[in-house]
Amino acid sequence: MSSVHKHSQARVVIAGAGFAALEAALALRAFADGAVHTYLLSSQTDFVFTPASTRQLFASVPRTHWPLHELAERAGAALVPGSLERIEPNSRQMITPEGHAIEYDYAIIAIGGCPEPWLEAPGLTFSGTDDVQAMGSELDGAIARAAAGQQARVVFVVPPGVGWVIPAYELALMARRYLNEHDAAVGAQIAVVTSEDAPLGVFGAGASQTVSVALADAGVELHTGAIVRGWSDGALEIVPDRRVPADVVISLPTIRGPRVRGLPRTPMGFVDADTDGRVRGEQRVFVAGDAGPFPVKQAGLACQQADRAAAAICRDLGLSAPTLPEWPVLRGLLWSGDGDHFLRRDLPGGRDESLGTVSVTNALWWPPGKVAGRFLTPFLHEIEALELVDVPVHH
Repeated sequence: MSSVHKHSQARVVIAGAGFAALEAALALRAFADGAVHTYLLSSQTDFVFTPASTRQLFASVPRTHWPLHELAERAGAALVPGSLERIEPNSRQMITPEGHAIEYDYAIIAIGGCPEPWLEAPGLTFSGTDDVQAMGSELDGAIARAAAGQQARVVFVVPPGVGWVIPAYELALMARRYLNEHDAAVGAQIAVVTSEDAPLGVFGAGASQTVSVALADAGVELHTGAIVRGWSDGALEIVPDRRVPADVVISLPTIRGPRVRGLPRTPMGFVDADTDGRVRGEQRVFVAGDAGPFPVKQAGLACQQADRAAAAICRDLGLSAPTLPEWPVLRGLLWSGDGDHFLRRDLPGGRDESLGTVSVTNALWWPPGKVAGRFLTPFLHEIEALELVDVPVHH
C-alpha cells in the first residue's frame, strides 16, 4: 500500500467492538471530518454494555445489548466480520485466524484484555453479564441456607491484578440489600476481601471513606490489604496467616493482556505503548482500552485513550485535532442500592483535583451514565432517546 499523504483518505482499521473501538470510530468521525475511511474488525454481533451487569440482578438497568452493525453504521464505520489473530506492521496488515488480510494505513488495537479466574472456591468469578444468573443462584442458595439455620457467608474478593474494582463493592452492597429484603438479614453474612490498601483507593481518600462508611452501615465486613492464596475448609486463606470464613466466594477476575502477535508486549501480555497510545516502535499502530498497558482498566478510561489515538492519527495526516490531556481523568459511578456515588479523580500527572471528588447528589459529568465517554455516552443516549420517540403507541 502506498504511503499516506496529508489530507488523503486514509484507511483506519479498528480491531475490536467494545467501548474503546466504538469511541475511536466516533472520535475519527468528529476529528477527521470525512478524511478517513474507518473499519471495525470484529466477530461479535452485539456491543455489550458490561458495566450494567452488576445491577442487573437487583434493579432495572439501561439497555445492555446493541446490534454492532447498527452502531458501526451510525458511527460512520464499516463493519468487517472477523477477529485479529496477528498483525504484520511491515506490510500494514491485520491477519484473521482464517488467514484473511485486512490492509490498513493506521491501526487501532482495541480488543480488550483477557479475564482469568483467580482461585478455585465454591462460588464463581464475576466477569459481567454472563455471570449474573449464576450469582443470583448463589445468593438464593445463601438465603435458603440461612432460612434453614445454616451458615451462609458470602465473600466478594478483589485479587491483585484487577484492573477495575468498583464491581466488587457494588455487588457486595446490593447483595446485602437483596439478602435483607429476602429475610436473610441475620443468617447471611457479607464480606469484602480486597488486595487494596484502602477500598477504592485509586479514587483518593474521600472515595475510600465514602465506601468504607457505606459498607459499615450495611453491615458488610471489610478486609483490606488481603491477598487470597486459596480456599479450604470453609475459609479463605489470606497471606500471611489469616483466615476469613467463606461458604460462597464471588471473585473479580484478574486481567491478562491479549498477547497480540507481531506487536511488542509487556510481561503480562499487554500491547506496549507510549502515553498517547502509539505502540512502541510502530508509527502507524495504536492501542486503546484494556489491551494496552495502563494499569487501570475501565470503560471511561478506554474512551479517553481512544480519543487520544484518533487525535494523534489525525495530526499525523495533517488534519486539525484537539490537544487532549496526556493523563486521564478517572470517573466512576458506584451503585450502592441507596443512591449513586459519583467519583472523580485526576490520575498521576493531573492538575487540580488530584485528591479526588465524591458526590452523592450532583452528577460530575453529563449525561450522568455509568460510563463517561466523550462521544460514546451521548451517542448511545441519543439513540435511546430516538428509539423511545419511535415506539408506536397502541390505542
